Amino acid sequence: MGEFINQVVKGTPVWVWAILVALIALGVNQMRTRIVSRYTVLIAPVVFLFVGLMAAGRGPIGFTAWALTLIAAAAFTFFVWQPTGGARYDASADRLNLPGSVIPMLLMLAIFLLNYVINVTLAINPALRSEQLWQVGPAITLGALSGVFFGRAATLIRMNRLSQTAIAA
Repeated sequence: MGEFINQVVKGTPVWVWAILVALIALGVNQMRTRIVSRYTVLIAPVVFLFVGLMAAGRGPIGFTAWALTLIAAAAFTFFVWQPTGGARYDASADRLNLPGSVIPMLLMLAIFLLNYVINVTLAINPALRSEQLWQVGPAITLGALSGVFFGRAATLIRMNRLSQTAIAA
């Protein structure tokens, strides 16, 4: 088993490890309280939209499952969960004060790890590409994780609008 893992790790392109390092750096940054422009909260959802599209693009059934799950998870996050986690909006500076959290890093690493496992598995067994369960299962998981990013960003942007409305009134 150790030899197999060693071969997989050695066969992984360097750019994949660079992405992992960048995600860890981004995640560590998000563990600290920071002040950001409101559009900064859109970076992770857009990046993981493309990551999800690449993984979900393995067939129309997988893409449909990914898209529907993403929409459902984003809607649930926005309308029900509403994870602001103590974030505050400063209308005078048009900035968000975001408390540190490990959750973004965990979500990003989960998406990275899932994509890594999917790609390694497909490299070992390309016949799985035609299996519907293989197309749908990972697509649902990736859609849910990406949907949480969109829902969180939408919640924070709405927080901006609510703050602006309250100040204007």
